Amino acid sequence: MQNYFSIQLLRVVKSSLWLTSNKIPRTMRLFILFLICSMSFVHATDVFAQKVEISIDIHNQTVEKVLKEIEKQSGFGFFFNNKHVNLKRMVSVSVDKSDIFKVLDEIFEGTNVKYSVLDKKIILSTEMTSKQQQTVRVSGRVTDVNGEPVIGASVVEKGTTNGIITNLEGEFSLSVSSEKAVIEISYIGYQTQELKVVSGKPLSVTMKEDTRALEEVVVVGYGSQKKVNVIGSIAAVDSKKLESRTAPSVSNMLTGQLSGVTITQSSGNPGQDQGTIRVRGVGSFGATPDPLVLVDGLPGSLNDLNPADIESISILKDASSAAIYGSRAANGVVLVKTKGGQKGKVTVSYNGYVGFNQATELPEMCDSWEYAELYNKAMGKEVYTAEEIQKYKDGSDPYNYPNEHYLDKLLGNKGLQTGHELTVNGGNDKTQYMVSFGYVKQNGLMKHNHYDRYNGRVNLTTELAKNLTLTTRLGGVVSKRSEPSTPGGMDSAGFKAFSSNALRFPGLWATKLEDGSYGLGPKVLGTPLAWLDSGSFYDENFDKFRSNVELAFTPVKGLTLKAIGGYNYTGQQIRHYRSAMEITGGKKLGPSSLSDTMYKTVYKTFQALADYNVKFSKNDLSVLVGYTWEDESQRTVGGSRLNFPSDEVPYLNAGGADGQTNSGGGYDWAIMSIFGRLTYNYDQRYLFETTMRYDGSSRFPTDNKFGFFPSVAAGWRLSEEQFFKEAESLSFIDNLKLKASYGILGNNNIGNYPYQSTYALGKAMNYVFGGVYTQGAAVTTYVDPTLKWEKTRTTDVGIETAFWKNKLTFNAAYFYRKTTDILYKPSASYSSIFGLALSQVNTGSLENKGWEFEIGHQNKVGEFSYHVNGNFSIIKNKVISLGVGDVEQKSGMIGNGSNLFLGYPMNMFYGYKTDGVFLTDEEVKEWHDQSKIAPNSKAGDLRYVDISGDGKVDEADKAYLGSKIPQYTFGLGLGAEYKGFDFNILLQGVAKVKGQLTNYAGYAFFQEGNIQKWQAEETWTNNQSNRYPKYPRLEVMSNAGSNNTLGSDFWILDASYLKVRNIQLGYTLPKHITQKFGSSNLRFYISLDNPFSISGYRKGWDPEINTDGSYYPILSTYTFGLTLKF
Repeated sequence: MQNYFSIQLLRVVKSSLWLTSNKIPRTMRLFILFLICSMSFVHATDVFAQKVEISIDIHNQTVEKVLKEIEKQSGFGFFFNNKHVNLKRMVSVSVDKSDIFKVLDEIFEGTNVKYSVLDKKIILSTEMTSKQQQTVRVSGRVTDVNGEPVIGASVVEKGTTNGIITNLEGEFSLSVSSEKAVIEISYIGYQTQELKVVSGKPLSVTMKEDTRALEEVVVVGYGSQKKVNVIGSIAAVDSKKLESRTAPSVSNMLTGQLSGVTITQSSGNPGQDQGTIRVRGVGSFGATPDPLVLVDGLPGSLNDLNPADIESISILKDASSAAIYGSRAANGVVLVKTKGGQKGKVTVSYNGYVGFNQATELPEMCDSWEYAELYNKAMGKEVYTAEEIQKYKDGSDPYNYPNEHYLDKLLGNKGLQTGHELTVNGGNDKTQYMVSFGYVKQNGLMKHNHYDRYNGRVNLTTELAKNLTLTTRLGGVVSKRSEPSTPGGMDSAGFKAFSSNALRFPGLWATKLEDGSYGLGPKVLGTPLAWLDSGSFYDENFDKFRSNVELAFTPVKGLTLKAIGGYNYTGQQIRHYRSAMEITGGKKLGPSSLSDTMYKTVYKTFQALADYNVKFSKNDLSVLVGYTWEDESQRTVGGSRLNFPSDEVPYLNAGGADGQTNSGGGYDWAIMSIFGRLTYNYDQRYLFETTMRYDGSSRFPTDNKFGFFPSVAAGWRLSEEQFFKEAESLSFIDNLKLKASYGILGNNNIGNYPYQSTYALGKAMNYVFGGVYTQGAAVTTYVDPTLKWEKTRTTDVGIETAFWKNKLTFNAAYFYRKTTDILYKPSASYSSIFGLALSQVNTGSLENKGWEFEIGHQNKVGEFSYHVNGNFSIIKNKVISLGVGDVEQKSGMIGNGSNLFLGYPMNMFYGYKTDGVFLTDEEVKEWHDQSKIAPNSKAGDLRYVDISGDGKVDEADKAYLGSKIPQYTFGLGLGAEYKGFDFNILLQGVAKVKGQLTNYAGYAFFQEGNIQKWQAEETWTNNQSNRYPKYPRLEVMSNAGSNNTLGSDFWILDASYLKVRNIQLGYTLPKHITQKFGSSNLRFYISLDNPFSISGYRKGWDPEINTDGSYYPILSTYTFGLTLKF
């Protein structure tokens, strides 16, 4: 019975600690164990119970209601296992001034329920049968994931009250009923485990944290809050969702995991493959709509972070959560919290992987002989003779009639990708530390194309004195990104010149000739493959240092004062060297050149915070006030020279002085703010929060430097209401919360001092004065001296739910965001009116509205556990006004004539609608007159639709054709674990979104360019009875295009897709194996990023990319890795 008391009392302690601790320190565990053991030896007494008199007259009610009435009258509390006491059994009791024992005898008459009294607690249990007394001895040890013993863990034979608790070393020994018995092991904040008894074999049990059961905490602005009490709309990702992911960029790891957050990747170029984050739509068509990213409270970048350093990422989406960041929060706020040290023995963790990457999609180009045949068709005459075509086809003369595939050889390769992360964590009661190192190497698809990054971090927390704590966070990043460039003398440079020309040029020219020299190529400039060997390069180096020091003082209970100082340094150097490459015949491409530019950026901040928390009765009140000052400056210096003697000395002092240039510049800005937040809840039921921030920025003129950004929010947790708890039909609902918020946010991403007139220098401004040629300057831009903040008003309404002990969760929210006073630079047409270029002005408005849905399910069946998490967002974007840009077009639509129109989404396509192609020349005459936009149309050309109905097709017939902004975004994550194996898959997609491929990417024979296989197969030229081909007639066109390449819905593609973003399969070795070499955990895994997708886009093209051919394909990555802990 004493063992039984211990277990029941442990459950009592659990319930009382549940609301105050996520993790119980070891010292507290010892105290709990001491308390439990002491109490288990105290003999129960019923003296007090016999003196208490009960009067009850209840008929045909449940046992549960009778017990509650006894508790109410007596002050006693009942403790029992629901499996052993049938609370739904109906009973009738009628007693007057009777002692508790007589009442209990009457209630449980005819059952095997027994009772005993310990202090003022009545323990209900069932009597064990003789069969249950035939025992088997089982023993073992319980530890956490770090190998630390779990003291006081409950070990119970499943289905019985037979149990014990673990000792100081986490060990236990228990007699169970048979060899078929199953034991349950549980402890506060950990997942309950069930194990089959193995007679004579000690059990080794590792407890895993139960993130569902813990009082989950969410990082908010300048602090953290319990998730159940958060009113704002916050999307959060913890470190577990980032573990073992092999994408170098953290932003891409978040894709598909957050509702209302759209992340688009438009390039796979190593070091430039980060995703573009948009929170609840695109918030501005003027100022940059990027969210504010803060790492431990200081501005930073997601893509410089080592994933192993991240503890959590929170994205603040609505005004109530983001308004405390005021003028920079209109497009959302991304809060990154890095890991800190933990008390206990030193733990060392390592994660490493190696693999390769390749392009997810590449267009298939025609062979050279196919190109020649199709070119003849397009020209309508024999440009390439049959003999020449045969030579291209049979390869008999590969140097003069080759069959080159530049694009395949350039981007069809595989690149090495590897990463290593090492973390050391530990500490004692006074000091805790976390030290980490990271290295990422990603080779690209081309030669001389790679990205290397080194990360280092030290997070240190020290208790200087009682109630005085110093936290220091230091981080550093050193990175180098390299890509090939083109030789001197060419119009274009960088990797885009390679991809666009490799896509453009047909494979009719050999890269290398028989004598080993480089061929002339189509433009007597060599081929893209030859340029790779030219020695030209583009290098970008970064040296970044981040520091954050926080001093926290608690003078009285509940009050914390903080002083925070931050310093960020960024050094950047860009070196672009273009060689004087020699091709066949001694021709040199040049001259050689080098530009070398260096940037130094320094950011400083000081923050002072006071945070007061008080609890009285059922009231929780929290007040935060603060002051911040921030300052950033940048200085730039650069120079360039020509005619270098050798590619071996690409340094400025080696170049010729003739034609040299130098440059320099810089900027400074500052912002000063005061802010505050008041949070209140009554009995965990009624929630209220209000925030404010008053910002002053140097980016605005004197009269408009300051802006005020308030918010207010309220919530109601219905599930905490008494009537809700007492309703048996609602007992499956664990959490039901309604919430609403409203606030005003700002956007100051407009550059520095756009309200100030600046003078331009240059030849156009020079003049002759007194017979001397003199340098001049002139004002060339009109500025608005009354410039003010761009503001976004946000309304948010939502519901959060959890069912069946949090096994199922469902959240939904509706939001409405209206942005006014948009900081926008009107179109160039206004320059002719004013005679000056226009800077930003406050003009126009925009709205984003939509719905967000999240659903999650997790469960465990025996040794098999699984989880499913999904999110779905509907976001509608609409331009309300362009202000001075409200120009009525000939179509009747009001807008800028390209991609912004009133009543339609931003980034829209504007053009003509089509109805297939003409099948014959005679049909052209019978169709509406489209000669004004497409003169001399013929069979195979597009038929443009007369929308206005005036019998002709002109600019009045242009219409809305779709938008690049997806209206629907969704993600789905699935995971499972079984006997050491784990499997995870992440799906992500978008719908109702349009894309476009133009120039070399979309048109065949553009500027005498190449032709893709799908164009050759789907052209009307091959099937002249097809009214709706995927490609019109073949034609050779200049860079001006043709009648068929006008902006129209024929070229606007459905860019919806479903992508598998990540698949991961892992296996964790059993503890009894890893402990042999001193490890607490060893896991092997295989990870696949972007392995495949489903879309209706053009063959060989990724729907995330809208391009003219100057692009870098998104990469698929296949890696093998391991994680190791000591």
